[in-house]
Amino acid sequence: MKGLLLAATTGTALVAAVPLATWTEASAASRPALASTQTGVSGKAGLGGAAPVGAQGRVHSPQPLRVRSKANRLSQTYRRLPDGTSVSLRCSVTGQRIYGNRTWYRLTSARHEYVAAHYIKIISGSVPHC
Repeated sequence: MKGLLLAATTGTALVAAVPLATWTEASAASRPALASTQTGVSGKAGLGGAAPVGAQGRVHSPQPLRVRSKANRLSQTYRRLPDGTSVSLRCSVTGQRIYGNRTWYRLTSARHEYVAAHYIKIISGSVPHC
């Protein structure tokens, strides 16, 4: 009986048989191929971190743009991105209004990081809503 766990009990001992070849073949076949991923931020900042890319944007800000923990100006600042930095955008959320724009973008980093859309110019792709 291929692929089934067979067990027989004899007194207090338990004997189990699992076909190893079937298990490893099934495991290898069920694993998705590793896709190449891009970093959440590239360009001038040179910061790493792998995540899938939704869209690409570029920072346009007279001062370094604050990357925040939530979509508002009072949340914690994780880091700052200089003008011209290329960023990978995962999705958009509605947050605090910045110069009439309530859209914020979540970056494709491992943690939840947000930037105000007012300071980002989309250069490729489209940004879905989170």
